[in-house]
Amino acid sequence: MEIDLRELQFSTYEELINKFNWNIPQNFNIGEAILDRNNEDSTAIYYEDEEGNKASYTFKELKSFSDSLIKLLTEKIGIKKGDVLGVFLQPRVETILTILSIYRLGGITLSISPLMGTEAVEYRIKHSEAKAIVMEGSKKDIREKLNNIKIILVNDEAKRDNEIEFDEIKREAGNYSAVKTKSDDPAQLFYTSGSTGAPKGVLHAHRFLLGHIPAYQLYFEMAPKDNDVFYTPADWGWIGAIGDVILPSLYFKKPIVAYRREGKFDPSSNLSIMQKYRVTCSFIPPTALRIIRREIEHPAKEYNLSLRAISAAGEAVGEDLINWAMKELSPNVNEFYGCTEANLVTVNNSLWRKIGSLGKPSAGHKVAVIDEDGKIIIGKIGEIAVKIKDPVVFLGYWKNPEATERKFRGEWFLMGDLGIMDENGYIWFKGRADDVIKVSGYRLGPEEIEKIILQHPSVQDVAVIGKPDKVRGNIIKAFIVLKPGYHPSNELKNQIQQLVKNKLASYAYPREIEFVNELPRTETGKLKRFELRKKEEIRS
Repeated sequence: MEIDLRELQFSTYEELINKFNWNIPQNFNIGEAILDRNNEDSTAIYYEDEEGNKASYTFKELKSFSDSLIKLLTEKIGIKKGDVLGVFLQPRVETILTILSIYRLGGITLSISPLMGTEAVEYRIKHSEAKAIVMEGSKKDIREKLNNIKIILVNDEAKRDNEIEFDEIKREAGNYSAVKTKSDDPAQLFYTSGSTGAPKGVLHAHRFLLGHIPAYQLYFEMAPKDNDVFYTPADWGWIGAIGDVILPSLYFKKPIVAYRREGKFDPSSNLSIMQKYRVTCSFIPPTALRIIRREIEHPAKEYNLSLRAISAAGEAVGEDLINWAMKELSPNVNEFYGCTEANLVTVNNSLWRKIGSLGKPSAGHKVAVIDEDGKIIIGKIGEIAVKIKDPVVFLGYWKNPEATERKFRGEWFLMGDLGIMDENGYIWFKGRADDVIKVSGYRLGPEEIEKIILQHPSVQDVAVIGKPDKVRGNIIKAFIVLKPGYHPSNELKNQIQQLVKNKLASYAYPREIEFVNELPRTETGKLKRFELRKKEEIRS
């Protein structure tokens, strides 16, 4: 394999850093590495859903299905190397199958959260110029908006000229070898929201999988081991699921569990799934850990879990939560750090774990805290940054070179967060460098939420901020100025909340709404969100 820390002998962090070197080949294709190299009958995916449906799939079966899907994509839809194809699905075998097939034919996978609403999906499809989308047929309102591209429906009958059934792959026998791609060729597109402007498309190359491997092996305590099974309740449209668990596990030919559910995170069902499939390693976002603790105080007494390592990230985890999880869920709980544009760059491991910190720079990554001049600083607050020419650093924002340029300071990529590096090399998170709101691990831009709220006929002006919350890390709070003739009410609050859920995402709605007479703005009309945040801090 290109990268495998198990081949190195080390007993300290310093030994690992001194021995590790990147081995990024000139040519590399994620789909080829996972499917074309392996034609075995070992299990790749265990599937289960809330309705009680169950299935398992081997790597050999996935390869055969992928060959057939690629034939359908290329011959019936005309997908070719370099084209973008959207994947808008819950955790299921079709999700993995589509992602890997797009990689294998040299296309670009656009991963979209299954929690996204109509306008959010429509924007991402149009902005990325996707040629097709694979989605569940139950999303009828979204299907009606996407008339200009081919829609491949999972578990539903085709109803319009631009729609076909995913099950057609069963009638399309094929034998396909992955195209040759360079490791720097584009492969994966995620959309993330900044504090200003529209959502930005984050474009990654095939090499981003290899860049994830060192941290993946470290936070899962030298994974993979012989009997390892991997699982995450995280959203499969997010880099936190795809990059942190799914692709690395399949790269090492280890099985993952796909549990498809509708609605909110349920601690009991997720713990039951991990017990049933004897999951040994799981990435569990901090919000999910808090909900488990809130509803099931002593899971170790109620469930026979096989977890040997849990990783957590996406927002600050907290010492108290980690200590609880190490007592009740797994002997090892490792916090790590990254962002959509440069993921898995710092990590904790049992050899050097410092609870409460973001860990140390993972093997191969040069991470530092820098000042305004790009100089490394120790013991002082500065911007967390990653040295460029790193395999996890993105290729750039899709069709937005100006925004891409702003993310770099000399030889450093700016993570967008403030932190301190201590004299021992640990990095400690101190705050956000902009207005991005992190809710349950999702990064949200206030303007995207404000745009939807302004569509309500009663709203004249709105400002959105993140407010600290014990369970979710942050919640979204909206300050709203009503138009003349409208008056505050609980019914109006509910209408606005439902509007955001339907049009943006279920996790993006404002849990708190405060009606105000006016909003603080600069002379040029820009919102002064920091004043609203300061107001909330004083209140709390």
